[in-house]
Amino acid sequence: MKPNHNIRRKIIRKSVSIFCLFFMFLFVQGMLWMQKDVTSVWNQEETVSGEKGQAEDQTSVNTDGDKVAYLTFDDGPSKLTQEYLAVLRKEQVTATFFLIGQQIDGDLIPVVKQAKEEGHEIGVHTYSHNASVIYASQESYIDDLLKTRDCIQEKCQITPQLFRFPWGSANAYVQGFRDGVIEAMKKEGMEYADWNVSGEDSVGCPTPETIAANVRKDFKKYDNPVILLHDSATCDATLQALPEIIEEIKQEGYCFATLSRRQETCHFGEY
Repeated sequence: MKPNHNIRRKIIRKSVSIFCLFFMFLFVQGMLWMQKDVTSVWNQEETVSGEKGQAEDQTSVNTDGDKVAYLTFDDGPSKLTQEYLAVLRKEQVTATFFLIGQQIDGDLIPVVKQAKEEGHEIGVHTYSHNASVIYASQESYIDDLLKTRDCIQEKCQITPQLFRFPWGSANAYVQGFRDGVIEAMKKEGMEYADWNVSGEDSVGCPTPETIAANVRKDFKKYDNPVILLHDSATCDATLQALPEIIEEIKQEGYCFATLSRRQETCHFGEY
């Protein structure tokens, strides 16, 4: 009986050894599998993190290239200026107003202040808009500009940074001394501004439809269109056209800003 007992003990020991070896094999394989799985998870997390970082980088783009439209209004303030401000307020856009000095008086003084308070820019246009007076000489036009600037400062406590030549910087009246005016005004801390899109709303008797069509045909040519319109008491067609103009510009992916925020001030012959 004893030999049989010894044999059984040997068989049991051998079976236990085999079982332990098998268990160790399974344990090692399990650890290797877990290591591979963890590595895979890490790699996936790094990939996702990288993709997320890339997406975040793509959304944090340089906004210098954004499409920005610059609405500008010459010849104000007028009895319609309050209504222009109401439209701009409703549409949540800002604009730049180039003013005629002799019109800044009485009830229109607080209107100019309101425009500034609502985020619009105030620029100098002319004091009288009388070509034979303002363009009589270089000195007379510089005097006209400074008189208008001083009027805006004294009456509205606003210091303009921009001025606009009546009929633009390429008009025939000023060609003989334009550069002298520009240099003199630079010394006064002021830059001139032209436009590259016009509503043609001061020519003839335009309708709201023709004004909107004039803007529509040109503004998409530029990433940063400077749009010439007029705040004139004698014609409310521009006021009627303004909501449609703004809506069409927005639909094309543009936002709006005041002209001093443009990267380069708009000059004829540039862009």
